[in-house]
Amino acid sequence: MTHDDREDRREAVATLLDSTWTLFDDAQKYLDPSYEGSAPPDFSQRVMELVPNAQQEAASLLERSTLAQIAGMVRTCDRCPLHATRRNAVPGEGKPNARLMVIGEGPGADEDASGRPFVGRAGKYLDAWLQAINLDRVNDVFIGNVVKCRPPENRDPYPEEAASCIPFLTRQIALVKPDAILCVGKVAAHHLLQRDDALRAMRSTVHRFAGIPVVVTYHPAAVLRNLQLRAPVWEDLKRVAQLIGVPVNRSGR
Repeated sequence: MTHDDREDRREAVATLLDSTWTLFDDAQKYLDPSYEGSAPPDFSQRVMELVPNAQQEAASLLERSTLAQIAGMVRTCDRCPLHATRRNAVPGEGKPNARLMVIGEGPGADEDASGRPFVGRAGKYLDAWLQAINLDRVNDVFIGNVVKCRPPENRDPYPEEAASCIPFLTRQIALVKPDAILCVGKVAAHHLLQRDDALRAMRSTVHRFAGIPVVVTYHPAAVLRNLQLRAPVWEDLKRVAQLIGVPVNRSGR
């Protein structure tokens, strides 16, 4: 619906409400000769509720959407400039009622090419992390990102880009209802948890998002660049395993 269409519809609804009030007022006068009439109420707020603006309409639609519908919305999304440079949007994928949800910052080149999250070298490494705590990305995990389109040159998403996209992620979390969330990377943690602490500081606490425990760890790509981070990641993975009650594969490290 265009802006002009929306305004025309609001005007029509306002006219209908005013007419209905006039009929009601006339009926009152007919039924009660002593009734002197009254000023019509201000229907402007009700008109806005009946014909919401585009942002309100989108939010209302998202609140009623399934995971499959969200994926469709993401693939056609043009809320921020990232849609203009993507090859494929990456809605996220995995078990609809996953025990664990893994959240990264955004797609890279491999993900942009395939439309799937964490499929490159870092994705294979993430698979190994999951196997180390006896989880499988297909059967036990849902994987998503803060932004669903690749930022150019893999730069960090801008705040306005994340703000445009994160309602999709929030709805996915509400639908999946995981037992825990593993947030990989500083950028993802900052946007999801609305904090700007150093990643090292965020690792020391089990956070909460909508009541769900959140563990923050390093991004797999960062660990591949610096293998000294493997030890702290292993500690974080064991914390996740404890939260969701799965055994640790002691050979996984």
